[in-house]
Amino acid sequence: MTIPKLIKKDFLLFSKSISGIIMTFAVPMIITLIFGAIFGGFGGDNGISELRLLVVDDDKTDFSKQLVTLLDSLDAIKIYSTYKNDETNTVLNMEVMDSNIKKGSFKVGIRILSGFENNYNNGEKLKLEIHYDPKFIIEYNIVNGIIQKTIMKDFPQVMMNSMFKNAREYLGSDQGTFFENDMNKTIEKFFGTEDSEGAESQTPSDSAIKQDDNFNMMGDPIDIKSVELLGVEEENPYFAQYVAGMAVMFLLFSVTNAGASLLDEKNNGTIKRLLVAPVTRNQILTAKMFYIMIMAIFQLLVLFTFGWLVFKLNIFKDIPALLSMIIVTAFACSALGIFIASICKNQHQVSSISTLIILGMSALGGSMVPLMIMPAYIKKIARFTLNYWAMKGFTDIFWRNLHLKDIVPSLIVLSLITIVFTTIALSIFNKKLMEK
Repeated sequence: MTIPKLIKKDFLLFSKSISGIIMTFAVPMIITLIFGAIFGGFGGDNGISELRLLVVDDDKTDFSKQLVTLLDSLDAIKIYSTYKNDETNTVLNMEVMDSNIKKGSFKVGIRILSGFENNYNNGEKLKLEIHYDPKFIIEYNIVNGIIQKTIMKDFPQVMMNSMFKNAREYLGSDQGTFFENDMNKTIEKFFGTEDSEGAESQTPSDSAIKQDDNFNMMGDPIDIKSVELLGVEEENPYFAQYVAGMAVMFLLFSVTNAGASLLDEKNNGTIKRLLVAPVTRNQILTAKMFYIMIMAIFQLLVLFTFGWLVFKLNIFKDIPALLSMIIVTAFACSALGIFIASICKNQHQVSSISTLIILGMSALGGSMVPLMIMPAYIKKIARFTLNYWAMKGFTDIFWRNLHLKDIVPSLIVLSLITIVFTTIALSIFNKKLMEK
């Protein structure tokens, strides 16, 4: 009977441990729930949200306008071909389109080149360009596929014109004409046109068709050029995107543990001994806050220097912007870490609750999973996380080559996070230090 009683004792102790229950059941379930929402959703249409697509039409013909109208009619795409300029709508040009993509306002844009309709009429390749941020390769592939599908489905004559041109080029003018006439008569015969009755068939000789073993009669009627607007000069472009995510996530764990040291100092009597000296509670808390913030700044500097040395990450693009982001991110992470420590009673609670909050926030905010593959509703939730704004600021510097004035929104949000959580944490710790 001794062993069953001992087992019962352990279960009773476990049932009284809130932190143990959280770590055993709540953390795995909530993290699984978050990743399930990111990758699988909860049913219904939770895929990539409607694509906002910039369009520059250099051809400005009926045919190019018809293509733009067809693309805009699709549920998956929202077309933007004008922009606000001095309160008036101005037709989009390539410079404005590229600028918006580089700043991150849009992910992808297409440019219909001049001569688009002429190429269609002459059987030449239809030439377009897709300008995009390589970070959004999924959106690029979707746009590329939609363009090709739309043209081939709604303008089947594109393929025929290209085929007839190739026939004349490879078979010669006379036999190419025979081939075109025969194809037209066959189409008329089987698809019910009146002129098909009594039509004579003339086809090019087999020897003429076989004169070039590499001859591809159908060819590719569409020529889409990819234009990467960012990251071309980066030796490790994807590291530039993810370094901030990992840095912020592990920084949150570090500062939370550092903040929890206040609980140890209270529980082992260190705080009482300090209060005997001419030191106030506010001084103890302020000193601890600045210690954690300085360590956080130092940790970020070391991590980014490591990225520069090992992965050739260019951290010198804009020193003032980078230092500003490091400082406000360190302060915001420290404030959140200290807040988590302030609402806990011991190290076990700090460990369980911080794991839940930090991993959940990191998954939703983009530190663990790229935001580009997340459902639309998860992207909206991401904006309420510290990780999102920290990553946005660092990515704007490393990836988009933006400057201090461009990252002001991220600096403001992170500063507000610092103020709110610092105020709450100091208030809670002040009360706890008074407790016996």
